[in-house]
Amino acid sequence: RRAWVVSVVLDYLETLPQVDIQHVGMFGYSRNGKTAAIEGAIEERISAVIAGSTGVGGVLSWRSAGECHFAESIETTTREFPTWFAPQLRFFCGREDRLPVDGNLVMAMIAPRAILSEWGNNDQVSQTWGDEQAYYSALKVYAMFGVPERLGTMRVPGFHGANDEQACLDWLDIQFGRSTQKWTNNLIFEWDWEKWHVNSKESVDLSRFPKHEANTLLDAVASAADWKAKRAKLRRSLVEMLGKEPPVVKLPPSKRELAFMKFFKRRAQPPPTEPGIWNPGQVTPELDAWVIHNGGHSYGWLEPQKSLTTCRRITFGERLKGDLYYPRNTPAGAKLPTVIWLHGYSYPLGYMWVYHNDLHPILALVAAGYAVLAYDQSGFGSRLAETGPFYDRYPHWSRMGRMVEDVGAALDALQKDSLVDSRQISLFGYSMGGTVALYAAALDSRIQGVVSICGFTPMRTDTADRGTGGVARYCYQRSLIPRLGFFVGHETRIPYDFDGLLGMIAPRPALVVEPLLDRDATPADVRNAVDEAKKVYALYGARGKLEIREPWDYNRLPNKTLDETVQWMRAAFV
Repeated sequence: RRAWVVSVVLDYLETLPQVDIQHVGMFGYSRNGKTAAIEGAIEERISAVIAGSTGVGGVLSWRSAGECHFAESIETTTREFPTWFAPQLRFFCGREDRLPVDGNLVMAMIAPRAILSEWGNNDQVSQTWGDEQAYYSALKVYAMFGVPERLGTMRVPGFHGANDEQACLDWLDIQFGRSTQKWTNNLIFEWDWEKWHVNSKESVDLSRFPKHEANTLLDAVASAADWKAKRAKLRRSLVEMLGKEPPVVKLPPSKRELAFMKFFKRRAQPPPTEPGIWNPGQVTPELDAWVIHNGGHSYGWLEPQKSLTTCRRITFGERLKGDLYYPRNTPAGAKLPTVIWLHGYSYPLGYMWVYHNDLHPILALVAAGYAVLAYDQSGFGSRLAETGPFYDRYPHWSRMGRMVEDVGAALDALQKDSLVDSRQISLFGYSMGGTVALYAAALDSRIQGVVSICGFTPMRTDTADRGTGGVARYCYQRSLIPRLGFFVGHETRIPYDFDGLLGMIAPRPALVVEPLLDRDATPADVRNAVDEAKKVYALYGARGKLEIREPWDYNRLPNKTLDETVQWMRAAFV
């Protein structure tokens, strides 16, 4: 309806002698950004569109958003704004891949006319990675027309609402021939596996890697001692796939550095749990404080749990920042069981989330008596800028390897913390975080146990015909584990799989949660992997310590699943 009105306005503008109807631009932001994109797709009298922070339903694809990507979803949009789209849209909750049209195609429909997509670096509405993927998809159509320069992107510092109107006018001047300047698309995720392959000079001889049949994890393994030998072999394969960590020379800090660190510690504030103490800055936002201040259902920072939680800032590893949350009424000298929260694909907000309408896991875990360490993983939230130059700096490492290393550094810090029971440190991961949790727990025996929610589907059966994205998701689509790219089309030769990772965690407690409607996984294969790993647990007499839960749901983390998971942890982590 809103887009249709624009056509009526254009009918009127055509009657005005002052208007050059061949050069009409349209700008919209947020909901009006959706309107601008939709009207631009269907109204050819608009020659240039500026779609500002549209979120889903505009130029951001539903497929690359949703709860599993910590962003707007069909679920939240159709509940909170039920009149915006056709009611039938709700049928596609969790099945966004079945939609007949999506944001990238709306953008492509505007070709060969011009469109600029704008969003903030930490824009909670426009999922940073998804916006860029829509650009790359639509660019193919613009290139086919021979006008790739008419498709532009612009990201600005800040949250939803951040905007650079003058830059938007500069872009319009270029499109309408009023300026000879060249537009630069300041993209973050310019990952290209083929480019990495050439630059790194890496190669894999597939003949070194035998094919693996299903359910063969315990071939030639009859005892815990036999498994120990196989576990060592799996560990070598795992480390090889994650890549080579760069050498680090750790020297004691100088007097000047100690003084600076003392000053920094005095100035740095943890995210406050009290309202009124926050920094809404658009240039250097305190993401965590901003979310906590906003609170509300969209962010999951709810009362009364919010008021019963406090936190303090800690540093670990190479000056990484984390926040340790714990119950406000914790007695002096208490030692708490501690959980490291590993978030999913939350590019704008890091360890926070938005549009989930469920209690944030941090608060749920604190309410259960845990201390919780939360931090932004590499390439997310406050560490978004680490993404672009990563493989120029570390061509033989991997971003997954960096994330696993960060978990190890966090463990080092927690074991020295006065609040933490060093014998009871576990991992809780969702989506990508669930994957990181399994890798980290398989490699580090200090981890007491692990929860992985929507964290994996077995790689050797995750072939292109499954429709889940396949192993290519790790290497071609996202730059998580580049070396897996050599095995695309040869998945049975991958030297380890998730059943092996689970087996390497044995006999420590592990919970796998795999919703039966998860479009990013094959639930039957996930169950097979867990069943295979249970054979390893049986060698230790601990078969019951590995469990799988299969809710009738899609890929998300609602309160019901969260509550049941915390109850499992209370019983298992003793």
